[in-house]
Amino acid sequence: MNLLKFSKGNKKLSKDTLIFSLPAGRTCPGASLCHSMAIIKDNKRKIKDGVLTQFRCYAASQEVLYTALYKKRKYNLDLLLNALNDSETNCINLILTSLNKYETKNIKKVRIHDSGDFFSGRYLRAWLKVAELKPNLKFYCYSKSLNLFGSNVHIPNNFYMTASMGGLYDHLIHKGYFKRYAIVVNSEAEAYSLGLLHRGKPYAIDKDDSSCFKPEPFALLLHGTQPKGSTASKALQAIKKEKLLSK
Repeated sequence: MNLLKFSKGNKKLSKDTLIFSLPAGRTCPGASLCHSMAIIKDNKRKIKDGVLTQFRCYAASQEVLYTALYKKRKYNLDLLLNALNDSETNCINLILTSLNKYETKNIKKVRIHDSGDFFSGRYLRAWLKVAELKPNLKFYCYSKSLNLFGSNVHIPNNFYMTASMGGLYDHLIHKGYFKRYAIVVNSEAEAYSLGLLHRGKPYAIDKDDSSCFKPEPFALLLHGTQPKGSTASKALQAIKKEKLLSK
């Protein structure tokens, strides 16, 4: 049986975290301001931005740069689609069996989608069922597919979803359906001012996903590779300069 591929920890996340990835953009039906994806054109991988894109998805840029990463994420998606084509139960079993292969006694958390998103209700329900079957682990994710998280969806206590601003369903955040949400900012000053504007106090800037387990909104600093000359590119240069000056 072919199994899904996970990784363990990275520069941002601790080694007690398993990480699961899908192709960025292609699996993000709710994306808007960050909607970009890696495509094949003239036998080369290139970035394709969406019509509403204001800043590029970091994960999509990675897929253009790294062949192995691109293939791994595509492999995961192909397996999931094949499983879902058979049944939702097959998808649950695929995720569960794959997770069991990577899980050790030191694993405490599972980061779902450091790239990609929930591309259908059936796929979301498969992950929710896996979380229910693995109460010893904390499952967490960011998502712009907010329309899939309706009142009829049962979310286990060990499943933490952070609503991601900048998508097609931001109105659900504005209506107060999601207490925890993340907003991408161009600077610490912007996190401060937008926080005051939106909720009466500054947004804390998260650097290690710890905010994903707290019942309040937070900010993420812009990162990745941005189009040359764009507003996002200039903001990214300012962020990097500020980090160098603070050392």
